Amino acid sequence: MSEQRARRFALSTALGFGKRGYFIPYRYAEQVEAVKPKGPHPAAEALFQAMEPVFGAVLDAAADYRDDLARLAGARPPAPRWSQDWFPRLDALAAYTMVRAARPRRIIEIGSGHSTRFIAQALKDDGHGAEMTAIDPEPRAAIDELGIRLIRKPMQSVPLKEFAALEAGDMLVVDSSHILMPGSDVDVVLNRILPMLPRGVLVHFHDIFLPDGYPQSWAWRGYNEQPAVAALLFTGGYKPLFASRYVATRMTGRVQNGIAGGLPLLEGAYESSLWLEKLVDAAVAPPE
Repeated sequence: MSEQRARRFALSTALGFGKRGYFIPYRYAEQVEAVKPKGPHPAAEALFQAMEPVFGAVLDAAADYRDDLARLAGARPPAPRWSQDWFPRLDALAAYTMVRAARPRRIIEIGSGHSTRFIAQALKDDGHGAEMTAIDPEPRAAIDELGIRLIRKPMQSVPLKEFAALEAGDMLVVDSSHILMPGSDVDVVLNRILPMLPRGVLVHFHDIFLPDGYPQSWAWRGYNEQPAVAALLFTGGYKPLFASRYVATRMTGRVQNGIAGGLPLLEGAYESSLWLEKLVDAAVAPPE
């Protein structure tokens, strides 16, 4: 969504023409510090620092697929390509590597786009016959030719039993609205889907900048998913496997000296993938 479109949505909502967003009354709003980049989240910073060997192992594993990744240079849609800033360098590299290394039987993606292309390419290159489903009411990228199952519905209208088939080693890839409100897709993911997933499922969130805050240039978007995702890290239920933002800004030597250092990154692109492994059993039985 563009900033101009967001303003149109705000005007439509304010004038009563159609609900296109949220207003939350809060009498102390003037006392809340304006949205701006703050210092790093100290607990996330410490956790990710301790996980540097795990993050580095993903970069090392990517080298096993160097030739396959090199073939993507100059690719045209629907093939994945590096010359885009929606799912740039480290995000794409990690997704491709995770799929090749973990060899999941099933992948469910909430949202779709360039991430779908990289994941589908990894499945094709590996050839182990996994099933991929993307849930997106209005796909913005051409993905019909990727050989995946596409559910053209809002995620909230998809029965939860769709996610019940995920098992240890399978993947849930989340790139949704990034808006946490009662009944929103983020609410359903965090409070309905994740609790019913079994131990060992790999979970990906996009547009997560931990241990940093959201970019100042994104303040107009109103994203509020990240604080809730941060809380997941300290429940003991999830292990961080890779954090693009941390790797890009705190592990620059490892990036530049490895395969990622030779991949293009468009100026101004934000690398913001977070990969987690669920460490606890399902808290609730999935619906039948």
